Amino acid sequence: MAEPHIPTSLTGADVTVHTAPLPEDGKVLVFVEANAQVTHVISLTAQATRQMVVGLLDALDIADPQGAGDSWERG
Repeated sequence: MAEPHIPTSLTGADVTVHTAPLPEDGKVLVFVEANAQVTHVISLTAQATRQMVVGLLDALDIADPQGAGDSWERG
């Protein structure tokens, strides 16, 4: 088993979130990658994944209200 590699701070890290559907369970695997290392693997329901993504987009709007938030449409 690999040693866990969890950065102490994600400030300044290149963070990427990947998803993969699990249709038989109705769930989604979410992989969080920081500086080319997978740091977290989470299994969520589709609704919980949607809520997480909306929360991340809201955080981006707060962090940069003049920038990227203007390009996201809310449905």
